[in-house]
Formats: sequence, C-alpha cells, structure tokens
Amino acid sequence: MAGKKGGKTTSGKPRAKASAPQPPTPETVERIVEKIVERAAERRKLPDRRKGYIQKATVGGHKVYLHTGEFEDGELGEIFIDMHKEGAAFRSLMNNFAIAISIGLQYGVPLEEFVDAFVFTRFEPAGPVEGNDSITHATSILDYLFRELAVSYLDRDDLAEVSPDETGGIGRGVKNEKAFTEDAAKLISKGFSRGQLPDNVVMFAGKPAGAKPDAAVPSAPAADTKEPVSYTGDPCPDCGHFTLRETANGNLACDACGGTGMAKPDAGRS
Repeated sequence: MAGKKGGKTTSGKPRAKASAPQPPTPETVERIVEKIVERAAERRKLPDRRKGYIQKATVGGHKVYLHTGEFEDGELGEIFIDMHKEGAAFRSLMNNFAIAISIGLQYGVPLEEFVDAFVFTRFEPAGPVEGNDSITHATSILDYLFRELAVSYLDRDDLAEVSPDETGGIGRGVKNEKAFTEDAAKLISKGFSRGQLPDNVVMFAGKPAGAKPDAAVPSAPAADTKEPVSYTGDPCPDCGHFTLRETANGNLACDACGGTGMAKPDAGRS
C-alpha cells in the first residue's frame, strides 16, 4: 500500500491538490441605451404691429426711457432702454442688455426670473425717481426698470413705493375706478388701433374737474326713468310688425317702419 510522506506519494510524485470551486460566470445582459436629445425651445415671435407703452423717468438726475412690446395676449415680449445723454459705451451696453432680455422673454424665460435677478442691484446712477407714479427711489437703473416692469406686468405692488389707491389717472385701486373709466381714452393707442376700437370698449367724454354743465344743451334723461312703450298688439298694415303704438292725437304709429297717421282698426265701427 502506498503511503504519504511530505505531501508526496511513495512513488515520489506530488499529490494533486483539490481544485477550489469556480465562481459562477456572470450572465451577459443586453442593455439598450436610449439617447434623448432635448429639443430647443422655439422662439415666440412678436407681431409686426405690436402694442406696448413708453415710460419716461429720471433716476438720480439721469433721464431714461423704457419702451415695451407685447405679444397678442398682452404678455411682455421685448424691451428697449434709451439713455440718450449718457456716454456711447454705457448707452450701447444698455441697448444690448435690453436685446438679451428680449430674446430671453421670447424663448420663454419668465419675467419673474429677471425681476428676482435684477431688483435692488446697487450701482450708479441711483437716487430719487421722478416721472413714475409708483416708484420714487431706485438703487440703480436696473432696479428701477425691473420694478417698473414688475408693477406693470406682474401686479407686484410690493415693489411699488406708492399704493395703487394713491396713484392718479390709471391706478388699479377701487378709489380710482371712476377716474379709470372716464380716462379710458388715455389707455388706448389711436395710432395702434388706427382709430378703430373694439365693440366692447366704450369711450366716455369726460369734462375737466370743476367745469360747469352747458346750459344750452339739455341733459339726456336717465335710461331707468324712460317709460316703457305700450303696443296695441295689432300688426302694422305696411310692414306687418306688431309695433303699433297709440300717439297723442289718437292715431297709430309704427316703430319698425316709421309709419304714422294710421287709424285704429276699430275706428268707424258702429
């Protein structure tokens, strides 16, 4: 019988070691990689004939003009900044800054993001603001511009230093509701509308405060004091409408065709 000695058999050959268990071969799993390419936002174009407003103000003694352009739904779509008495470099910088803001607005950047980024920035020129009915002091030109846009387009009255109830003319307060209605003509651009107004816009010809009524022109009676018209219920012999009414002389008149002097149907009957 063969014996063991020093890890070798009696024949002198090394003994074979037991093989260690092999780890399981990992399974190959196919993975599908899908490449998603985000499409860039489309630029929203402004109409060729657009509405907006121009605000003139003075910030720290420096005159600045803010021009706005709006989409058809009234949302802000572009701005122009003009400071014609400043140096060429500063003026060009403000013009290009306005172009950058306009492009951002047209690509869908909310106005709130620009307002949060630029309000209360501090640099010269700064100081008291003249010519604006909502803002009286600004820490910079950009602070004034974006607070003005926020008040006008975002209803951010918290950025205004004058309450809407205290502003005159076009304030949004309830106290100015009558003045707003009477001065509606000031809010409609005659040049933009080419003199044509929508059917739902009613213009009031308001008189200056303290003006005396014209005695030569009698005032029109109120609509609620007009007596209702009573029709006879008979058809008009000329047009067939049931709009015959009795006049003061006892005859009939038709409101539809304007016929007058018609006798009553029962006239001459015994």
